[in-house]
Amino acid sequence: MKPPITSILLLCFLLVGVTATAQEQTTITIEHIATGLQNPRGLAVLPTGELLVAEAGTGFASPEDESLRTGQISILADLNDDGDYNDPDERTPIITNLASYNALTRFRTGHDEVNGVADLLLIEDRVYFTKDDPLAEFDRNRDDYRGDTGIFRFSLNDDTTPPNVVRILKRPATINAIVHDPNENVFYIAESGLNSLTKVSIEGELLEEIPLPLLDSLQQPVPAGLAFDPFTGDILVALFSGFVPDFYGTVLAYMPGDARIMRYNPPTGELTTAIDGLTTAVDVTTDELGNIYTVELTTTWSAQLMPETFDLFDPDAPPDAGGYTRFSGRITKHDIETGERTVLLENIDTPTNITYHAGVLYVSAGQGTPNRPIWGADGLTQITGNLYKIEGFQ
Repeated sequence: MKPPITSILLLCFLLVGVTATAQEQTTITIEHIATGLQNPRGLAVLPTGELLVAEAGTGFASPEDESLRTGQISILADLNDDGDYNDPDERTPIITNLASYNALTRFRTGHDEVNGVADLLLIEDRVYFTKDDPLAEFDRNRDDYRGDTGIFRFSLNDDTTPPNVVRILKRPATINAIVHDPNENVFYIAESGLNSLTKVSIEGELLEEIPLPLLDSLQQPVPAGLAFDPFTGDILVALFSGFVPDFYGTVLAYMPGDARIMRYNPPTGELTTAIDGLTTAVDVTTDELGNIYTVELTTTWSAQLMPETFDLFDPDAPPDAGGYTRFSGRITKHDIETGERTVLLENIDTPTNITYHAGVLYVSAGQGTPNRPIWGADGLTQITGNLYKIEGFQ
């Protein structure tokens, strides 16, 4: 039986190719609990202890052939108690054939970015998830926009196979995240295509769009992640940051250090900065003590943009970073009392989502076309979707 990959900091580096640092007298353990996933994103922990994981898929968009749609939501169960979810029978897809597409081919962004199903939210037996669509229109003024982008719901107690999925809200642009505000019993969603934080009723009624401010280099904010702060009642918004035009005669995909976490206070409507100085802040979460945890997709200057004609699915294609520097992602704890920042996990490949549950952080990583060649710390490797589990950080 293969033991779980758990260790103190040095052993974590040797086994999973990442490093972690911590405060004195704190032992942080990191487990590499799943690999070979196809763009894992949102994750929820079920009452049984099993994991519910969304995968955006391969990015191969085929609106005409639903059998080629690769996005899915699966239940992961550690059946053999070895600490990971890598055996085939430990992953059970329950929602399949969800649309998946790549931003390089759909919107010519110069990035190898796979989109589709994004975030998960569990409320009792109901699962809410957000989903993008390759046919989506980025126009808030159209009522007839195409595509199937929005918020969807299904029940874990549904007797049908697969469970009946109901769309409760249709939107014209990418929704990256969803969070529940228990004080008002409403949802907030991060709409990166519209650069807004949007308030939605539990039934799916659009209540309010809150525009988000431009960042320091005048780039669009691009909201990417959300969390509810149980101490203040605020909604935390991770602003990824967008393109920086006319930067010394060129265009940057983002400006390092410009990304930030904003606080939105629902009763007053006030927006303030909670954390600044981040790079590509892609997700955020909190714990019971009010500490904040951030995910940075990459922490360096952007890599060269990909040509629009790049064949993402050619196994013999030359290694290409895909517009973001690989293996430079970071997970950081921000202490609510001292303001101290502690790096929990770094040098991981393009992390995208983080979930906190009962003293444990779960991190999704490995953004881009699965199995596409890239350069890693030890030479040539491939893009691989991974899940990490972090403990001992409180």
